[in-house]
Amino acid sequence: MMSVHRSFLPVRVLLGVTLVGLGLLGCGRKGAPVPPRAVGPAAVSLFRAEARDQAIVVVWSRPTRNEDGSSLTDLLEFRLYRAAGSASAHETRERPSFSLLATIRADQPDNATVRDSQYAFRDEGGGTPLAPGLRYRYRVQPVNRKGVLGRQSGEILVDYSLPLAAPVGLAAAAGDGVVNLTWQSPVMRSAAEAASVRGYNVYRGVEPGKHDLVPINAGPVVETRFRDTGLRNETPYYFVVRSVGSERPPWRESGDSNEVSVTPTDLTPPAPPQGLTAIPAPGLVSLSWRASGEPDLLGYLVYRLEPPATTPVRLTDTPVQTTTFTDRTARAGASYLYTVTAVDRSRRGNESAPSAEVQVSLP
Repeated sequence: MMSVHRSFLPVRVLLGVTLVGLGLLGCGRKGAPVPPRAVGPAAVSLFRAEARDQAIVVVWSRPTRNEDGSSLTDLLEFRLYRAAGSASAHETRERPSFSLLATIRADQPDNATVRDSQYAFRDEGGGTPLAPGLRYRYRVQPVNRKGVLGRQSGEILVDYSLPLAAPVGLAAAAGDGVVNLTWQSPVMRSAAEAASVRGYNVYRGVEPGKHDLVPINAGPVVETRFRDTGLRNETPYYFVVRSVGSERPPWRESGDSNEVSVTPTDLTPPAPPQGLTAIPAPGLVSLSWRASGEPDLLGYLVYRLEPPATTPVRLTDTPVQTTTFTDRTARAGASYLYTVTAVDRSRRGNESAPSAEVQVSLP
């Protein structure tokens, strides 16, 4: 039994040493380092497209975050892709392939307009006119300054059809915080085209040739007039109108009508000043009144009437800023009637009705 035990001992020792050696070799082996995955910009939002005139306008919002949620500070450009194919049913089995349509710089692009962090690219066919009856699909992908591609947007599609004719004869009339617009129906080339116009969309801007990306009307306007309210007085506005061939977004629209510029004007005068008093003294009359609470007040004008005259004389060439005035042209022994008016800062310089009269007689 003792000889058997001695014969197995070297084998056990050799096996243990071998296993330890293999373990040490395994611990010391290292593979090639794996670089961290580059983080790209998050996908764009509010991605949409609308047929307009002889083009398709594609709109998207600038992303502000990267895919990992960190702030996006190095956005370089957008890559817009397009695919075109038949709008027939078999397209669902044979989807067209996308190709790069345009590269749009993130800052100050020369082939797109930017308004409130929204980009608008006008696709006029890329050298070939858009074809009626085709379905155009779009995707957009942001790229940062390291060349890392962000996540692609979802896919949007537009069934392109013959463009609508634009309205004509747009005119505008300004009011107090409002603008009244009128226009004429477009000249129709056929009865079918006339039937395709469902109404009109009205667009507004504060710079010539630059209008908001969405219409100011909630739904297509069926009449050829529109009243825009809640506007800021003394601010120029610019309007265009487009024919609409759809009842809801995405809009199928014509090109722009003629553009009109109009400035709403304050037509409301201030309230008359209150609490006018007059104190006579030798050779002068001291006037005072309560301050007006009008937010756009410019100042006050002072008037004097000397009977038997019937027309008062204005004593102040320009509106005074204070609530006091001294008439140093009063004559001894004369009797006068004084009134005061308030004037606002509007372009028209609206003047209030006169205050209540006060009469004084100088000694």
